[in-house]
Amino acid sequence: MNEAYVLLNVDYKLQKNIVDQAKKAPAVKSVRTVYGIYDVLIVLESDNMQEIKNTIDVHLHNIDGINNLTSLISVT
Repeated sequence: MNEAYVLLNVDYKLQKNIVDQAKKAPAVKSVRTVYGIYDVLIVLESDNMQEIKNTIDVHLHNIDGINNLTSLISVT
């Protein structure tokens, strides 16, 4: 099972919409609002690494209100 984490800095006024849209994206296991340097943490999980890549590159990058997106791919 492949796992990735995506950290977002978002426009606060659009945060609820961003969280709702992210939850609908393929391979998304969970979406959490967090405090600190980042605003939102997204956990992705799939047997297919290409599905994770497509979710980040296509689905998440197209959500309005994301100011910065940092991807962390877990390797074990």
